[in-house]
Amino acid sequence: MSNIIGIDVSKVDFYASFNEQDQSKLFQNDKRGIKIFEKYLNKNNFKKDQTIIGLESTGIYHLPLSHKLTQAGFTVKVINPLITKKQNQTTLRRVKNDYKDASLVRYCTLNGAGYEFIDTPEMLTLKSLVRLRDNLSNMKNVLNLQQKSLEYKEKNLDISVSKANHRLNKSVSVEIEKLEKELKEYRKAEQKLLQTIPGVGPITAVSFISEVGNVSRFPFSQKLIAYIGLDSRVHKSGTSINGKGYISKRGNKILRTRLYNACSVTVLRPNIFQDFFQKKRSEGKPYKVALVATMHKMANVIYAVWKNNTPFQDRRGLTGI
Repeated sequence: MSNIIGIDVSKVDFYASFNEQDQSKLFQNDKRGIKIFEKYLNKNNFKKDQTIIGLESTGIYHLPLSHKLTQAGFTVKVINPLITKKQNQTTLRRVKNDYKDASLVRYCTLNGAGYEFIDTPEMLTLKSLVRLRDNLSNMKNVLNLQQKSLEYKEKNLDISVSKANHRLNKSVSVEIEKLEKELKEYRKAEQKLLQTIPGVGPITAVSFISEVGNVSRFPFSQKLIAYIGLDSRVHKSGTSINGKGYISKRGNKILRTRLYNACSVTVLRPNIFQDFFQKKRSEGKPYKVALVATMHKMANVIYAVWKNNTPFQDRRGLTGI
């Protein structure tokens, strides 16, 4: 039987729950603290091949601990905070403190929650680059809006204020181009494979690679769909979508956004996703419900193409777009 450990991580420290009887133990969330934690595990005979460690996802603060423990040979599972929050709400005595949270994480891990942490240094680098590119892209959008405002002031108030904003905008654009060029160098064959799917461009492809890592960790497509957060209130049977188009949003926000943007554009062009979208609309589905259904379908196609390592072939015999 596996040993289950639950960990609640913060920026400064983390609490670890080892069993139901004892109070959680406190460790510092730094190199020294993680090393002390590893020594504690070894001293107390927590065998690497018989121990599963669950951590609540906390932005970036769980990454060093997850990475070190994985390198040491332990199985680490990362749990969405929404899952632990929901579990806490079902208990008779709702509590919110760190050592109790560690016990809650342990309980969720014991019941099969979470996805195994498999990020290598290369994948952590790729994920960071993709997210940096997103941040710069958002910054560019803000600068574009600000530029219009400043130019309006210049025109109507006879002042000169837009040049600095324009220079900054140009600088950000240059950095985005450099990042996108760098991103193309990672796992080229997989990026090329995913881009055979209608609507899946370079950024969508590399985002899936960076966030998912190895698609084989999902035994079937529904697991990937749940990871993205397209499950729960969207129920699919054959080609029918029931419900109001609400999605769980418990999964990966970056991939949901990528699919939303990809499908929003792709349904405007002739391809299988436009056909599917228009079919849903003809059935009386509202725009958003039909689009969510299309996102669901695109996720299934991405999984099939990626898992089978076979380029997309649409039903009309056209490869890619």
